[in-house]
Amino acid sequence: MQNSSDKMATKDVIAIVAAALMAFLGVLIETAMNVTFPTLTKQFNVPLATVQWVTTGYLLMVSIIIVCSAYIKGRFKERNIFITGVIFSIVGDLICALAPPQFTILLLGRLIQAVGTGIVLPLLFNIILERAPMAKRGIFMGIGGA
Repeated sequence: MQNSSDKMATKDVIAIVAAALMAFLGVLIETAMNVTFPTLTKQFNVPLATVQWVTTGYLLMVSIIIVCSAYIKGRFKERNIFITGVIFSIVGDLICALAPPQFTILLLGRLIQAVGTGIVLPLLFNIILERAPMAKRGIFMGIGGA
């Protein structure tokens, strides 16, 4: 028998799924970039140590934004935070895709992408903790972590 407090509104489930997809894409983009290092060294004519800044800068920027997430969450609405994260990710994607053969433009695009990921990652877990009933939090936290 299911308790009525265990039910979730459809909009809450959609919010969790949307944030989870954005967080997954951010982590996927970060991970996938590592296999492109040899190609990037040739395409941009820079040493491997320079190309590694694409991933290092991304992770540093995500970390900085995550640290600021409590302030962001307290100051803005969840919907606006999510939309901002999506916009940063899309703009960063476009800058990276359209980067001329200049490494700094690619790095700038990656840093902008990282802002989007850094915004959405903590938002996902915040939405889960605020909206999921206690009996379902473990399931949603597991999905979010995956």
